Amino acid sequence: MYLVELIQSNNIECYGLRILHLDSFWKFMDQFFFRLLIINAILVMASPVYASTQLFDNSATYYYASSQAQVFWPTGQYKTLAKQNAKRIATFDVADIDKERAIYIPLESILINNEIILLIEGATGDKGVADFLSKEKNAYKAPQLTYEYETNKRLLVAQIDTYIVNKGRKPLSSKPFIKAGRGNISLLRFVFPASVELAKVKNLRLMLTTTNRQYGKSKLEIAQINYTQKPIEIEQDGLASGYILDKGINEHPSVYHFDDFDQHGWLSKVKTSVGLTEPVWQNTGELIYVEHSKIGHFSGQQGKSVKMPFRTSKNLAGNLDYYFASQTGGEPEEAYFRYYSLLGSGAYASGGGKLPGFGGTYNKAGWGGRANNGKNGWSARGAFFQTVGSKNQTWGGRMPIGSYIYEVDTKNKYGKSIPWGHELSTQQPGRWYAIEQYLKLNTPGQKDGVLTVWIDGKRIYNRNNMHFRDTDQLKIEKVWLNYYFGGVAKPNKNFDMFIDNIVIASEYIGPARK
Repeated sequence: MYLVELIQSNNIECYGLRILHLDSFWKFMDQFFFRLLIINAILVMASPVYASTQLFDNSATYYYASSQAQVFWPTGQYKTLAKQNAKRIATFDVADIDKERAIYIPLESILINNEIILLIEGATGDKGVADFLSKEKNAYKAPQLTYEYETNKRLLVAQIDTYIVNKGRKPLSSKPFIKAGRGNISLLRFVFPASVELAKVKNLRLMLTTTNRQYGKSKLEIAQINYTQKPIEIEQDGLASGYILDKGINEHPSVYHFDDFDQHGWLSKVKTSVGLTEPVWQNTGELIYVEHSKIGHFSGQQGKSVKMPFRTSKNLAGNLDYYFASQTGGEPEEAYFRYYSLLGSGAYASGGGKLPGFGGTYNKAGWGGRANNGKNGWSARGAFFQTVGSKNQTWGGRMPIGSYIYEVDTKNKYGKSIPWGHELSTQQPGRWYAIEQYLKLNTPGQKDGVLTVWIDGKRIYNRNNMHFRDTDQLKIEKVWLNYYFGGVAKPNKNFDMFIDNIVIASEYIGPARK
């Protein structure tokens, strides 16, 4: 048996851990049982050291490469990715024998990369379903790649082994098995240790262990996904490109309003209080200004930002409303809005909530469970989701963001949260992001409204089938900078967010020029 040969070898390497000259060590391990425990511990505890793209993780579903991080498959859904990037490299049969047994499949045409991603699904017309043990059941019997390296036989245990179901929304990686066939697709990810010279790797085989329950004879296909992420071009025509760090951008004819909060202080408050100036931001409450030097501002210059403190004692962290009618004399049907956002270092969001966006509520509908019937009010605020747990090696500690929308005929009267689903929209604490949203209201009664999002100048989300209104009396009433936790529940832990360099305009803005 292959694993017995591995145990007898003097050089074992798997998952980045190498043990040399084991002969003397095995003298202390007379019983074969203990040897299996040692091998099993090596497989489970050691970790790879190669950097990789991490195309998907253990929370993958049909729609999400990572449902924990709210990151979509880069091509929209799994099937598109598989069709565009997968190459069939092997076919094998699984007999309908209800017994645990190892199956070895030669991978003669595999492309050897430091990261190998395999998918297993049923051949066209096949109706069987095969079950294989996963590492959640037994790491020793989990999917493995065996290979020859110089004079040694080695193995890699799958770093990720899971399966997805057509149109399935629930992650299945916690199961003690993976399924393939009849709409079930197994996904496996292997990573070679950095010490392995890939040119010396040969004779790869995939080892799978069947469970003691099979569902008809199966004919399965193995395909290799070779995905290289295409660079996203940054939009070059933003009006902010003509102004260094936004200085003077408020003079551009397409800009409704600009605010970097640097001029706010006691004097501006006095002028507003005695009627010398009209307040631009309404429903603000008391804003907290923080010096750039205390938070590591993206500009590297002196100035102020506004802190939005989320506290365990309350839901609302902050709110600023910019009303178009009072500031410009009218309400547009399309607008752009860009702001810089920072999630404080070490921030942990125990649940979701609201972020800046657009609104047309008119104090009638589009928030707080007041459903949009097409004639009373709508909203398209931003949204944040629960922080990804630390066990997720790629996304742990990051907070996904998206939109929270009240459209017409939304089944949930409280609106719906929509993740933007991109790597940049799963945000890292301590890093500034330039977030820009464009909203165009739909033709009354038609589903042709548009919502587009750019982060750091990269277009990461676009929808053109939105339904906000059934009357032209509803327009874009305001830019709504709403920082709210929940729902009803309050944060389990205190955390801070910061906002700066707000630009509201009638054309694409883009990131600040540095």
